[in-house]
Amino acid sequence: MANKNKLNSSGEAASNKQKLKKQRSDDAKDYSSFKIVFFYCSLIVFLPVVTFFCLKSVVLDRFFTLTDLNTNIYSAVGAVLALHLALGLYIYRAYFGGKDSTKTD
Repeated sequence: MANKNKLNSSGEAASNKQKLKKQRSDDAKDYSSFKIVFFYCSLIVFLPVVTFFCLKSVVLDRFFTLTDLNTNIYSAVGAVLALHLALGLYIYRAYFGGKDSTKTD
């Protein structure tokens, strides 16, 4: 009877180790996906804002003689273009970049 319990407990331990290893592997994949999505979300939020203010204060106000309205319009167009660039990068990565990580064991 004691041998039977030892076999069951060692079999359960091996099974638990395999489950733990699989869980860690899944967690690593989830964390990797989270980092990618977090990066692109940050890029989508902050790149247009930074582009707007950099164009407005650094480029257009210093180097060109434009009115405030024209400066704001050109800065907004630049921010929209930056947003489209960030969205395009995210869509490209989502469509073409995930093929190697979809392999299953």
